[in-house]
Amino acid sequence: MNQSSAETIRVGSGIRGIHLVLTVGALICGGLFWSWASDQTRVKKFLSGLEFLNIKTIEIDSEWPLDANQVKSWMAPSQNENILLVDSKQIARSLQSHPWVDTVTVKKSYPNRLYVSLSAKKPHALIVQKGQPWFIDPKGQLIERATPAFLKGLELPFLSVETSSTKWNVGEVLSEYDKMKKLSQGKFSVSQIVLGKYPYFKTYFSQPKIEVWWSYENWETQLKNLVALIDNPPSQLGQLRRINLVFPKKAIVSSAISH
Repeated sequence: MNQSSAETIRVGSGIRGIHLVLTVGALICGGLFWSWASDQTRVKKFLSGLEFLNIKTIEIDSEWPLDANQVKSWMAPSQNENILLVDSKQIARSLQSHPWVDTVTVKKSYPNRLYVSLSAKKPHALIVQKGQPWFIDPKGQLIERATPAFLKGLELPFLSVETSSTKWNVGEVLSEYDKMKKLSQGKFSVSQIVLGKYPYFKTYFSQPKIEVWWSYENWETQLKNLVALIDNPPSQLGQLRRINLVFPKKAIVSSAISH
């Protein structure tokens, strides 16, 4: 073996030795790190000391009736918390437990900003539960008890059920009510919907002041008759007060309102 070959062998052995040392060192350091990281208390203590990562700004984007300051107060524990320790999903779940909150999006902007966007539930009607009026959403679910402050500026119909045993699905009724408003093209405004023995229901209009009896099974075809009667009421009856549209292709009109 010549000298150059011996030097080549020695260099190769030296490189393998360095690789072995680095690999073993990495494994030891990794093991120590994960052992240390498994102690959450120590991790949190360490991260809490990194003040540049503490949340300084929380920006709230919300819809009525959700107030940004109120939302921020619900998130008070998150202020000044290390952004790496903030659980966005937990914040969203916590906010969604409050009335009126529908969806929540939480985004982190490093090193110290938090962006929170909330959409509000849309009230579709009022319903009385245990003697108290409540807002209900499009699915018929209770949102929150109605107060004068929230009622101001809203034109929502009251929904009531006359019978205890009923086939009515409130969510479906509200969906059909939305369809009725769209098809009527603003010809009337409903102040109350009364669900009777299925499939019959009544609506009380605030404008014009008319009581209308319907059948859930044919109301859509009868709506045309109602619009025609509103546009051209029978002159011999004077002002219309009550219209019965329960029977298919027939309208029974009266100048008296029921009690």
